[in-house]
Amino acid sequence: MNKKVFLHTVAACVLLACSAKAQVIGFEQEIPSSFTAPQKKVLTLSDRYYKEGAKSLEWNYRPGSTLNIALEKPLTLNEKSQKSYGITLWIYNEKPQQDSLQFEFLTPEGEVSYRFAYQLAANGWRACWIGFKNMQNVTNHNIIASYRVVAPQGKGRIYFDRWKFPEKNMNLRTTPDMQMPSNNDIDGRDLWHWCRVWEWERYISDIPRPAKLSKEQQQDLKTIEINLTKLLKVGSAPQAAIKKAHSLFKKVNIRPSGTGFTGAPLLAPDELNRKAGEVSWNDLEAMLSGFAYEAYYNKSDEAQKNYFIVWQYAINQGFSFGSGMGTNHHYGYQIRTIYTTAWLMREAIWESSQRNEIIATLTFWAALQESRKPCPPKRDELLDSWHTLLQAKLIAAMMLYDECEQAQAMQQLSRWVSTSLHYSPGTIGGIKEDGTTFHHGGFYPAYTTGALATVAEYIGMTTGTAYLPTEESRRVLRKAFISLRNYCNKLEWSTGISGRHPFGGKMGAPDIKAFAQLALSGDFSGKGDKFDRELAADYLRLESKNSPEARLFKAQGIKAAAAPQGFFVYNYGATGIFRRDNWMVTLKGYNTDVWGAEIYTNDNRYGRYQSYGSVQIMTQPSREKSGYVENGWDWNRLPGTTTIHLPLDLLDSPLKGTTMAHSSENFAGACSLENTNGMFAMKLAESNKKNFTPDFVARKSVFCFDNRMVCLATDIANSNSDYPTETTLFQNLFKEGKTAISVRGEEQSEVGYTATIAGDKTCWLSDGYGNIYQIVDGNVRIQIAEQHSKHEKKRIATQGTFASAYIEHGKAPQGSTYEYSVLIQPTDKQLTAAKQTPTYEVIRRDHSVHIVHDYATEITAYAAFEACTLQEDEVVVSLPSETMVMYRPIAHSTSYRFSLCDPNLHIAEKSYTTAEPSQKSVKVLTLKGRNWKLAEPNDNVKLAFKGNNTKVTVTCQHGKVVEFLLK
Repeated sequence: MNKKVFLHTVAACVLLACSAKAQVIGFEQEIPSSFTAPQKKVLTLSDRYYKEGAKSLEWNYRPGSTLNIALEKPLTLNEKSQKSYGITLWIYNEKPQQDSLQFEFLTPEGEVSYRFAYQLAANGWRACWIGFKNMQNVTNHNIIASYRVVAPQGKGRIYFDRWKFPEKNMNLRTTPDMQMPSNNDIDGRDLWHWCRVWEWERYISDIPRPAKLSKEQQQDLKTIEINLTKLLKVGSAPQAAIKKAHSLFKKVNIRPSGTGFTGAPLLAPDELNRKAGEVSWNDLEAMLSGFAYEAYYNKSDEAQKNYFIVWQYAINQGFSFGSGMGTNHHYGYQIRTIYTTAWLMREAIWESSQRNEIIATLTFWAALQESRKPCPPKRDELLDSWHTLLQAKLIAAMMLYDECEQAQAMQQLSRWVSTSLHYSPGTIGGIKEDGTTFHHGGFYPAYTTGALATVAEYIGMTTGTAYLPTEESRRVLRKAFISLRNYCNKLEWSTGISGRHPFGGKMGAPDIKAFAQLALSGDFSGKGDKFDRELAADYLRLESKNSPEARLFKAQGIKAAAAPQGFFVYNYGATGIFRRDNWMVTLKGYNTDVWGAEIYTNDNRYGRYQSYGSVQIMTQPSREKSGYVENGWDWNRLPGTTTIHLPLDLLDSPLKGTTMAHSSENFAGACSLENTNGMFAMKLAESNKKNFTPDFVARKSVFCFDNRMVCLATDIANSNSDYPTETTLFQNLFKEGKTAISVRGEEQSEVGYTATIAGDKTCWLSDGYGNIYQIVDGNVRIQIAEQHSKHEKKRIATQGTFASAYIEHGKAPQGSTYEYSVLIQPTDKQLTAAKQTPTYEVIRRDHSVHIVHDYATEITAYAAFEACTLQEDEVVVSLPSETMVMYRPIAHSTSYRFSLCDPNLHIAEKSYTTAEPSQKSVKVLTLKGRNWKLAEPNDNVKLAFKGNNTKVTVTCQHGKVVEFLLK
């Protein structure tokens, strides 16, 4: 699915929600004159059932009957309208039957041009949404003068309501179901996983139902039952939930009518009209869960009666087996407590006459049927599926009445979970080779939390049973949790990787508990311990409460882990994480495969610059305590970024819906050496969109050693002569009396302070949060100012006081540069030493390459933007383009530790998401001399001699660092 299609999808969904162009045909006052039938008195208005207002159209049909609908004027379809036009209505069928209604669209001559069948296999309200593109085209005529509904072979009554024709903006997520199983070409489209429930219902399991369970199998199911009950019990009835259930129950006004019920219409959110008193899945969830709590905890017979009345109403209204309700996308977020409270009510459900219907509904909407087959390698949107439906799948499996069916379902589900825990290819959702987690085609921690926790919860439920997912799959999950630990400080991540939530998102209690649940599933170290000691230590670091798991680990001698230390490379997100002590720096770029920011209609409207080379330091566990707060925040000045400072109306996304801009450049990412020190580099290139500057480019690098960073840029250029270009050093909340800054050793603490100074070796600043900056190249402006901004969602005015420093490049710069270094949380001794003696040397800084040597670590690091030859270098003769290289000599030996990274994922398809895997690339590094040898085996590194030099050929993939020892 390419990006244009995705954006069109979002726009079409928005249009559907407010579409006024469809011809809405009402049945409240009279039968429309355009509706006729050859037989007399077969059409009436009825209040027996309705899906809109208080009446529907009743059709008493006989074999061969037709309901004819004339059009005021013929409808002419062209190529575009044929793809977007269709019909939507709801149909009430009183008697399930193995027959269909036939809808036929007629030419002026009376020929059938389009037709489709609507099966009548279910009782109650079912949606009938279908576009012309999904109908059978019989004659290729493009003019429709009228249409008709042809009755089934028997006789009976059918009711119609919510009739719209022509619907000019058919929902692209129209859901195939039992009524129209071939509707929409959605089969196999993983991006639309919510809508594939009927496709999966047709899966045939290759795991047989056991004829009888062994004692071990029975005990495994009992273990899961006990674990689930322990997890889902809430202690006492939540009074707010009970009160809400009663209030909604009164509002919905459910009452028997005919073979079903009347009351407030139940609809999917895409066509919901709350002002008309209609309700949706979250209202259903509130009633079912509230009454379940009251019945279970308070032993209320009335609540139990109401609980089953709501179930009858829900199934009759279309929340039932085999129903797609028009479109059911994203329903998982709105029905989760239907499942958790159904588990509490399981005994009552099993004893109820509605047992089969309720369990079939729970099973169908949990999409448990998907697990009849292993999870395909290219299954997209896994984070959503795990987060919203995995627990529902588990509950649905365990609520099957027959224990042999339970065992079969659990075996299927655990296989599905195991096979879903793989490294997903390309940019589709799931866990990547570097441990990042993908959603919406990008690295997305806000969806990582919750989703991974739900998988770990499943593992916790099944630990000690035969249904525990495989060790291989749990290792993949473990890598994702280790990565999550690495890019959170302590529980929160930085703005650059925050997706559409620039000041939100963190690990919650379920995510923390997940470390313990995964740890207790087995030892991944190979030492044969009863649990994984590293994950247990991480859990103790993150968990502040003395939980049962904490007590267990402490009793086994586990101590809380220290904060992660080192440099971590996540090139599926063009991200580097630099850590020491209890601080963290996030380095973030973007490229052809990694989007720069996610912007929605009402989210992150000013977040364009999140990945323009951000260098965000978090010295405290939270963003707020590190000085990053939204009120008054200047969205142009995320630390480290080089930006054109725009007024907010121009910085606001030019698209009303989703913006996920990619770069035209491939080169952006990070490299590390010995997982301890590292570097980041990118070719910055702005997208070509309205209010963007498409010729805005820069070449940026950051070199990280111990607690020091060297930040360089060359080739900063653009043609925007209206607004200045800047590189931000810091922007932090100013707290009077607490966060005074200093400029060349002089403390500054007055709001309104401003100064501009030329960078040189004496230009030292502090940001008020313990970090020291030396600006060597560039005019830097420093200020303490009250700032006026806007909220990223609501666009309402905000204000706050911030201390900021930024390098001025002027308007429409051409070839501008900068050089500055940062000491992160230095001691007085370190600061004094740095002021007296340089800590690093910039060996080269130009269009082709940035090279830095760090004296303390003896590391030399290269960011090669272009292929280049190094005349004066003692070790490296030439570098391939778009490559990062680091090396250091090993003390008291002739060996050198090298690392090389190609951050480019080498995915040819540039689309919203693609399952095309990262391809291998080859980089050839030339070293001076013929006497180099591999000091240890490495399958990715080959040496060959050419002239007086050595060619080092390195095979790269997945943006991973290749490290090798040469002597």
